[in-house]
Amino acid sequence: MKIECTQEKLSQAIQLVAKISTPKATLPILGNLLITTQKGGLKISATDLEIGITTWIGAKTNQEGSLTVPTRLLSEFVSTNSDKNILLEGTENNLKLKSEHFSANIKGIEASEFPIIPEVKSNFSFSVPKTLLSEAISQTVFSTALDDTRPVLTGVLFKIDKNLVKVVATDSFRLAEKTINLAKPTTKKAEFIIPAHALQEVVRILSVAELNVEISVSPNQVMFNFGHGTELVTRLVDGEFPDYTQIIPQTKKTSVVVVKKEVVSAIKMASFFARESANNIKMVATAGKDLKIIAISPQLGDNTSQVSAKIEGEEIEISFNAKYLLDALSIIEGDTVLFELNGKFSPGVLKPDKNKDYLYIIMPLRLEE
Repeated sequence: MKIECTQEKLSQAIQLVAKISTPKATLPILGNLLITTQKGGLKISATDLEIGITTWIGAKTNQEGSLTVPTRLLSEFVSTNSDKNILLEGTENNLKLKSEHFSANIKGIEASEFPIIPEVKSNFSFSVPKTLLSEAISQTVFSTALDDTRPVLTGVLFKIDKNLVKVVATDSFRLAEKTINLAKPTTKKAEFIIPAHALQEVVRILSVAELNVEISVSPNQVMFNFGHGTELVTRLVDGEFPDYTQIIPQTKKTSVVVVKKEVVSAIKMASFFARESANNIKMVATAGKDLKIIAISPQLGDNTSQVSAKIEGEEIEISFNAKYLLDALSIIEGDTVLFELNGKFSPGVLKPDKNKDYLYIIMPLRLEE
């Protein structure tokens, strides 16, 4: 293997794939990058056995071949190198790197040891504008479950129907749903669950993606094609996502419209006093009055904030987890937000006041009598 490329392109490619490489993994090969010269270019791949990322860069190829080398050492050498071009030459299990002022020999592992990144034989594909895809993931993925007691809740549901995609995540205590438009309508319907940590990688790579991202789905895997020779492949979560539509309230007894930054400040203030009581804060909504946000701690004291609000409907007192509220408020767009409430033991709905494409449902905490 012998190839020459610019330091800038090589460094960018390594950084793009290197994050999922795990040097402390049980298999040492997972701490390496696979470098392959092929078709007049350089392909760099990384995998953690669940996610595989591959990217191509243009290069001057003199001899084809492949080799794996430790991710961290290669990344450090290339990123610190200030020369314009770098020559890479692989011989057996050794990679020689040479530029105008620097040279190095890095010991590697033969390419045959590197896990195969699956080829997605798609039976369904669709295209999504990258900005909408980034928004949809960012506004839902934080609601996934952190433990794998119920594996389907550790992933995000993608539900495709005609020209719309519903992106949904829940940990059974809260649920987030974002609706976005496809770049091109499709005649098929499909549902599948993508692991949350894979989608976090997708968001990271979206910054260098083309205008639209092509998503291809097979029975067990999904592939994101970002353009510019970059692809991410990950397994799908096996299982059936719960019928979340059953918990979406169809009516409301009380509605509260507030300025987002004002209610965020009040909830943050209350959260300081709620740390020792499971982040439990109380909201008191009375028509024609300010919204009250209260936190009481037997050890720390208590706090009450009043937020100007437009409140309609029945008077209500309801308790929520402050962190769950702040998580949603941090990603909801717009200056004002709408709370829809149905009683102290019923799920609350939080959404943008002016936009109907996002929905956040949060289960109440039981009020102390």
